[in-house]
Amino acid sequence: MLFKHPNFTKDEIQEFTNLIRNSNHIYAITGAGISTNAGIPDLQHLSGHTSSSLSSEGSLESNPDKFYQGFHQIFIDPIFGNGPTFSHRALAQLEKQGKLSGVITTNVDYLHELAGSKNVADIWYSLNTNYCINCGRIYDIKILKQALPTCPSCGGLISPGPVYHHIGIDNLAYQKANHWMDEADLVITLGSNGYYSNINSQATVVNINKKRNDFDQRADLNLRGDTDEIMKELMTELEN
Repeated sequence: MLFKHPNFTKDEIQEFTNLIRNSNHIYAITGAGISTNAGIPDLQHLSGHTSSSLSSEGSLESNPDKFYQGFHQIFIDPIFGNGPTFSHRALAQLEKQGKLSGVITTNVDYLHELAGSKNVADIWYSLNTNYCINCGRIYDIKILKQALPTCPSCGGLISPGPVYHHIGIDNLAYQKANHWMDEADLVITLGSNGYYSNINSQATVVNINKKRNDFDQRADLNLRGDTDEIMKELMTELEN
């Protein structure tokens, strides 16, 4: 097997593979870094003004066309144009194979579910739950394909779920994530900035990220590199 990336080795991938094979309660924690290959920028590549505008229902109501123009460019077009990344699909496949118990994500893009993952804790809500700000009816992610999403029933503006909830924490999802972290014996972090760190002290942690982050000191194995490249090598090894 050829490893073109200079920051991780064949031995590290083999160690990662062995951890997958020898663990019983495996969970993944994902952040913006798993979705950048789908064309969705992380917060570091957005200006503060852009980030705050796209998370404000006030911005939506004051200038709906401008809001959704930016929202489509940053989220909706990449989600439907590029779809889930290899890493999203790999995690879904690991779950289907019975190797992965669930995914905890701070992302709102719904790409884990679109890739086929069933057990997902979207702790900042997701774009699959969207609200009419006039009548309160709820619609799934498909309504966001409209250039300016409006309610089919009353014509009111649609507010994307995370915006409607003011980028707050979904308490039910957070409680689920806490339970998962209590029972985990292996936690894989992919492109996460360390937001969710409530991992039990006995769990082994594999941290996949292009650069140093908050998980480095906690991790038993740090894999430096692109999440898709690393997950491709892992899936190949698991097939052998």
